[in-house]
Amino acid sequence: MDCVQIKERDLLKRLASLDLDEGIRIEGQSQTAKIFINRNASGNFVVQFVDNMNSLNNSTHNIKYFYSPAEVLKFVKSTFDKNFSICLY
Repeated sequence: MDCVQIKERDLLKRLASLDLDEGIRIEGQSQTAKIFINRNASGNFVVQFVDNMNSLNNSTHNIKYFYSPAEVLKFVKSTFDKNFSICLY
């Protein structure tokens, strides 16, 4: 599936308007690490961090829940610094 590239400054706006059937994929510069962001029925953000270099069989340890777009952005920046690409799906 093709994705639409957005800039980091637009990420907060996209997170705030994210629907239940939409998602955001964020890839690090090496493209081995990825973050997948969705919203659950309660409106909370479900964030899964996947690192193909150090993947474990039980990936539930890599799932975090956040309540605000600002919390998600802080996690993304702490994981990737400024070297990442953002795709909507």
